[in-house]
Amino acid sequence: MTTLNLHRVLPLKRSLVEVFRYLRDFDNIEQWDPGVFSAEREATSSTQELESTHGDSVSRSGLSKPSFALQLNVMGRSVPMRYTLDICEPPSEQGQARLVLTGIGDGFTAVDTLALSATSANECTLDYRADITTADVPSLLMPVLNWWGSRLSDAAMNGLKGALENDGPSQPGALARLAERLVLPGMINYTRRGYRKMPSRGLSRYLDGRRVGISGVTSGLGLACAQQLARLGADLVLIGRGAERLAQAAESIRPWASHAIDIQCIEAELSNIASTRALSQQLLALERPLDVWINNAGALFDSQALTSDGLERTMAVNFVAPALLTQALAPMLAARSGRIIQVVSGGLYTQGIRLDDMAFANEPFNGPQAYARAKRALLDVSQYWATQHRGLGLHTMHPGWAATPGVASALPDFNQRMGKWLRNARQGSDTAVWLASHPVFAQGQHSGEFWFDRARRPGALLPNTASSKTDVQALISWYEEQISV
Repeated sequence: MTTLNLHRVLPLKRSLVEVFRYLRDFDNIEQWDPGVFSAEREATSSTQELESTHGDSVSRSGLSKPSFALQLNVMGRSVPMRYTLDICEPPSEQGQARLVLTGIGDGFTAVDTLALSATSANECTLDYRADITTADVPSLLMPVLNWWGSRLSDAAMNGLKGALENDGPSQPGALARLAERLVLPGMINYTRRGYRKMPSRGLSRYLDGRRVGISGVTSGLGLACAQQLARLGADLVLIGRGAERLAQAAESIRPWASHAIDIQCIEAELSNIASTRALSQQLLALERPLDVWINNAGALFDSQALTSDGLERTMAVNFVAPALLTQALAPMLAARSGRIIQVVSGGLYTQGIRLDDMAFANEPFNGPQAYARAKRALLDVSQYWATQHRGLGLHTMHPGWAATPGVASALPDFNQRMGKWLRNARQGSDTAVWLASHPVFAQGQHSGEFWFDRARRPGALLPNTASSKTDVQALISWYEEQISV
């Protein structure tokens, strides 16, 4: 057998508690280690439970060890590996903490030891050791193996430092901006390739004590977003259809939380104006007010239909409902220096507003076009309303192309052709969670901007798709007429 021993010492400008908390959720590794394509938590017990145990007592505690299924990036090839968290020693009074994980792959094993020491209230040092055992390697190849291991370790440590320290807004390079301007070449970054190219993917800005509401949480992006918000410590207000589905969503979210959080579920039908208005009143009447609201619910339909209010249902669900909720919640959230996050679609780049035909009455119905126009409308009014509420952070983002139940149902051919390239729901929800949690957006900073993969993006790219000020005012007038019924 051959053993490769790797050792790195990394100073970090984050507190010991925060770094330990981030590393303890080892499925975060895909956010900072380029050698990992993906990581998913497997175990039924949470790391929160394991924290009460130390060293050998873990195996005697009766708790199942949290385990993580990884897909490693080995020269571009996906290789499975499974890690278990064997030792989880939380920060002590002496400013020390330790994690030990054992990984098993096909023909190799690894023991990773992450020891943390506080150096000040807001800084700590990570001592990282990895002992990798594999089949015998010829002595002539050992220098290559050592070089490869050293390179991977350096990349992982640089990634971790970026995830914890340099996770603010990014700036695409010149070639990326050109590709985006050409629209179709830029769309390759809507896949998981674009997510992996982000300079930092860390989500480590904690929301303890803050309350976040999110619509459309029973599957897809909304569920993934809620899980990550729970990991960051937020109390949640979950909005969706069906009491049973909401309860199931809540149960699937709780294991992601690092400590006990409050989760409240509210049923609502967002295709109906009266129901949406009632929801806004319920949200305003919460005993503990919201700090963040995320308009995530949306739907793409393959046929035209009118709602009970006489609205084309794509426009009702994807524009009128989130606009109504935004308008209702904005004053309260502005007073609290809170945030509203609008989840739209990159498809809006292909469409402009058709004020003369908001319901597709004068042209054949096209589901993706209707969806894109509704999301374009939401972006337009959001950017206008952002100028009307001082202190409010009103941010709009699009998730790229993510594999969700909605996409599989509404666009089966696209889903089948693009399947292996699509982002998972967690990757698609990344920017929404980041906008909700990062301190750079405190006190309404950057309000009104449009984001994709943590970078500011233009609101329009193709000719005749941008809305003028006159168009936006007409759009708002149309919206106000619809909700006056």
